[in-house]
Amino acid sequence: MRALILAAGLGSRFRSEKAKVLHTIMNKPVIWYVYQTIKELNMQDIAIVVGHQAEEVRKIFEGEENLFFFYQKNPKGGTADALISAIDFWRDYQDYILVINGDAPLVKSQTIKNMQRYIHLVEEYENIKLSALILSSFLPDPTGYGRVVKDNQGNVIKIVEEKDASFEEKQIKEINGGVYLFYSPHLLSVIFSVKPSPASGELYLTEAINLMSQRGYIVRSFMAEEQAEVMGVNNRWELAIAENVIRLRILERLAKDGNTIHQPETVWIEPDVILEGNVEIEPGVAIMGNSRLGKGVRVGRGSIIQNSILEEGVVVEPYSIVRDSYVKSKAVVGPFAHIRNQSVIGEESHMGNFVEVKASHIGKRVNAKHLAYIGDANIGDRTNVGAGVVFANYDGKRKYQSYVGENVFIGSNSLIIAPIQLGNYSYIAGGSVINENIEEGALAISRAKLRILKDKGKEKLT
Repeated sequence: MRALILAAGLGSRFRSEKAKVLHTIMNKPVIWYVYQTIKELNMQDIAIVVGHQAEEVRKIFEGEENLFFFYQKNPKGGTADALISAIDFWRDYQDYILVINGDAPLVKSQTIKNMQRYIHLVEEYENIKLSALILSSFLPDPTGYGRVVKDNQGNVIKIVEEKDASFEEKQIKEINGGVYLFYSPHLLSVIFSVKPSPASGELYLTEAINLMSQRGYIVRSFMAEEQAEVMGVNNRWELAIAENVIRLRILERLAKDGNTIHQPETVWIEPDVILEGNVEIEPGVAIMGNSRLGKGVRVGRGSIIQNSILEEGVVVEPYSIVRDSYVKSKAVVGPFAHIRNQSVIGEESHMGNFVEVKASHIGKRVNAKHLAYIGDANIGDRTNVGAGVVFANYDGKRKYQSYVGENVFIGSNSLIIAPIQLGNYSYIAGGSVINENIEEGALAISRAKLRILKDKGKEKLT
């Protein structure tokens, strides 16, 4: 089977300069979800009809094999015109072709598989070659959708758009879901007979269904398992609803795979995220991009993980941020910590309350539990970074590296001015300003001399 995605429309109801299919759901374009659904069906040949902002749509699929693009010159020409624009893709094809709208991100691959199975069953047990099978659903309020009109035998005789429907047709609750399986030879026999709609001037693909019925071809509908599957994305409110449906589907899958998600209505986990099992996600968490969380990871309330790897047993305490970084097994981050810019946190290390780590490599069992800034630094195993320590890595023009050995102690409120090296087992006394290299095993103290002026404090306060 082949598949054709119709993605050339303007999406004027979005009131946006950006094409509708380029708007994002969970940080992925709407059309990406349609394409992923088709890929799950293992179809060999897939084509996309593009129009408005065609190059931007093509960029989404760079590197994809067996994917063809066809250009619709008139993006207001309608869905039948879009299908004709790709005529070279299916004209000589002698089997069923899937035609799906690019703004249908909620259709499941299993539903399309069930439609294929239904076609085979009808052919085997009823000895009928269906010319088309359309995905449909019953909605309590079908306003805005094309209605599915049937004869007494339950076969589809036409699909009428809302703007063209009579009063009686508008009372029909079964609506068109924008997903079709067409027998290509029969589709070819009618597609060039589609006439423009009197109301809009567009060539509707649904008119091909009407023409098939008039020629005696058999067309049927197939009920979607979920009503949400037939919901298109025609404006930004529908986009928001579709995003919520997809978000909950992702969370359901992850939970059934053996992960605990507290208050899922508050949790955001994007499609490419991998949870390896027994991961615990607290309320208000967002996990984004190409993140991978190992077994037994716990992410505390309100935390954000983006494009990062957290190995087995990592704990991210509440309201912490880990971006573009690697946290190794059994390390602890937070609460209120910020790890960013390709930082690496070593095994069993602890970056604690209000600690920021930027573009740094932290060794094993390193403690920086309070109020520290570590930037552009390499810190050896078992080093202690005290409260208030700052690595001054920027002189106003350039950034510099700091190298800290193993088993180093950096006392509270010290200032480490890069570029600098602190040797193994060196000891930096609290409150020191360090602007020279410290050799292995040395004690460094750099403080202004303490002066105590008797009664001067009281004098200033009175």
